[in-house]
Amino acid sequence: MDEIMEKKIKIPNNSILGLNYSGMHDSSIAIVSSEGEVIYALSLERVSRKKQDGRFPEILLNRIPMDKISKIAISNNKSYNIPKNMKSLVHPTPLKKEIIVDRSHKDEYYKQINRIEKDKEFYAHHKCHVSSAFWASGFDEALCLVYDGGMANEYCFGGLYKASKENGIEDIDLFSSQSYANITHLYTYITTLLGFTPLKHEGKITGLAAYGKVTKETKELLLSWLENPQTLEQIYSWENMYGQKESPYIKIDYTMLKKVQKQIAHISHEDLAATVQNIAEEHVLNILSNLKKSNSISKNICLSGGLFANVKINQRVSEFGFENIFISPPMSDDGTALGAAWLALYKEKNIKDIPFKHVYLGDNDSIGSITKYKNKIVYKKYDDPTSFIATKLSQGAIFAIFQDRCEYGPRSLGNRSIIAQATKYEVNEGLNNRLNRTEFMPFAPVIRKKDAHKYFHFKQGELFTAKFMTITLNCTPKAKTDCPAVVHIDNTARPQIIEDTDNPLMYDILTQYSNLTDKYALVNTSFNIHEEPIVNSYEDALKGFFESGLDYLYLDGIIISLEDNYKVHAQYLKEKLQKESSKLKSISKQRDEVISQNNKNKKELNKYDKENKALLTKCKNFENSKLYKIIQYLKKFKGK
Repeated sequence: MDEIMEKKIKIPNNSILGLNYSGMHDSSIAIVSSEGEVIYALSLERVSRKKQDGRFPEILLNRIPMDKISKIAISNNKSYNIPKNMKSLVHPTPLKKEIIVDRSHKDEYYKQINRIEKDKEFYAHHKCHVSSAFWASGFDEALCLVYDGGMANEYCFGGLYKASKENGIEDIDLFSSQSYANITHLYTYITTLLGFTPLKHEGKITGLAAYGKVTKETKELLLSWLENPQTLEQIYSWENMYGQKESPYIKIDYTMLKKVQKQIAHISHEDLAATVQNIAEEHVLNILSNLKKSNSISKNICLSGGLFANVKINQRVSEFGFENIFISPPMSDDGTALGAAWLALYKEKNIKDIPFKHVYLGDNDSIGSITKYKNKIVYKKYDDPTSFIATKLSQGAIFAIFQDRCEYGPRSLGNRSIIAQATKYEVNEGLNNRLNRTEFMPFAPVIRKKDAHKYFHFKQGELFTAKFMTITLNCTPKAKTDCPAVVHIDNTARPQIIEDTDNPLMYDILTQYSNLTDKYALVNTSFNIHEEPIVNSYEDALKGFFESGLDYLYLDGIIISLEDNYKVHAQYLKEKLQKESSKLKSISKQRDEVISQNNKNKKELNKYDKENKALLTKCKNFENSKLYKIIQYLKKFKGK
C-alpha cells in the first residue's frame, strides 16, 4: 500500500476501537469513548483513494495512540460455526437446492488481524450491523432487520432482532446462506447483467427501475434465479482477497456473463430493473408480514446491511405501518466497525443514552497541507460567504463545498458536497456531464426542516433518518414545480432534511437562497470525481474541483473561482490527459505483447481492446474540448 502521511487522532483514555476488515471491501475503523460517544470513524477508501478499499486498514490504525485504547472489537465471528437448526420462520424463499460451501475465513485473514498486538474481541457481523443502527437511533426499543450479501465466518446473511436499552440485542430469526435465497445477490447479478459494476452500481438499478414495468414473464424468470442461483454465481468472483499491495476486486467471467445475457436479450433494461426492484421490495415486506402473523411488532424499526442502501425499499418498509424508522447512515459493512465498538461497550456496562447527532466523524484538513500549486491558486475571503454562495447559486453557479470533518458512510451531507439550484431538470444532465457520471435517479435535495412540508409528504417518525439521506419520500405538486431537478419520475425524492444545528453553513445557505428565490431546496450530491471516493483532503478537493470544472469551491472559509484560476485548471486537466494517455500506451503495449505471444488468445485481446477503446474515446473527447484548447494556448507562455 502506498505510503500516506499519518495523523495521530486525539482520543480520550479508555476508548474502544471498532474494526471492520473482511479481506474484500469497505475496511473501516471507529473509536468510541467509555460513554459511547463516537470520537472518530472513517473508511479506508477516503485515505487510500481506492473506492471500497478492502485491504487491512493499517494506515488508519497507525493514526491511533494505542495506549489510549482499552479494547479492540472486531465486527466478525472469530470462527465459522454452523448451528444445528437453520430453519427460518419468516424468510419467504427457501433455496431449491442448498448451497453447501466452506464459508470460513482463510489463514491470511488471521495473519492480518493478528498484526494488531492487543487483545481482541470478536462479534457476530450482523449483530454489529444491528448495533450500528439501534444505538444511533435513539429508540428505547425496536425491531431490527439486517440484510446483506453475507460474510465469511457467518452462516447467515441477515435476520430479525429485537433490541432495547435494557436488554441489548437478541436474535429473533436468522437467514441461513446455505438454505435461503438472498435477494441482494439477485440484485447484484442484475446490476452486472445490465453492464454495471457489481457491489458498486446497484443504486443505478434503483433509479432505472422507475422507467420500466414489471411483467409476469420477467418476474417468473428472476424468481427462478432467486431460488436457483447456481448459474448466476459463476458470473463473478472475488480476486486478491486479503491482498495488501493491490485492493481486492471482483472479476467478471465474460463468457458466462454473455451466456446469461442471451436469456434476457429480449427484455428491456428498464423492465429488468423494475422487476428486480419489485421483487426486492416484496421480499422484504413478506419477511415483515410473516413475522407479524405470529408476533407483535414494535412501533419502531431499524434497518442496516447493504440491502438498505436501497432507499426505495426503506420507504416501503416505513409504509408497512411503523411509527418510527431509522436506517444506519453507514448501512454497509463500513458501519459495522462502529457497531462492534458499541457492542464491546455494552458488554462492559449497560449503556443507555448515546449522543449520536451527526456523521461528521472523519478527517478534517488545514491549508498547510496543500503542496500542489499552493502559490498559484487565487482565492478570496468574504465577510458573509453564505450570501455570496446563495447569490451565485441563484444565478446558476455550481459550488463544491469542503468544510470541517468528512462524513462517515456513503452520503455527502454538506461537508463534502456539490450543491446547485434545483429549479431546472437539466441540471442533472449538466452535472453528470461535468462529473462523468451515469445516473437514472435525480440528485438528492437538501432542505430545512421548517420547509420540508412544502415539498414532501412525511411522518414525524421519518424525520431523524431523513437527516442522513437514507429514505425516499413522496413529493408535493409544489416540489415538482419549484425543484424538478430532484423529483424522480415516480414522484419521489431522497432528501436531506436539516435543522440549524445539524450543519450551520448549509442551513444559512438555504436560508439566504430561499430569501432570494422563494425556492427552498438545493441539489446536494457527493463531491468526488467519477469512480473515486468522496474527497477527504484539501488536495483531493482541489483535484476534484479543477478536473470537474465546477464554478466555485468553498474551502473552509475561502472561495476559489474557476474563472480566476484558468491556468491552474488547465494544468490539472493537462496532467489528467497525460495520465490517461500514459495508461493508454501501457495498455497498447500489453496488447501488442499478447498478440506476439499468442494470436489465438482472444479473451486477453478483447480485454485490452475494451480498455484501449474506452481510454482512446476519453482522450479524443478531451482533445475536442474547449479546456484542451486552453491548454494549447497556455503552452505559448514561457515556462510551459
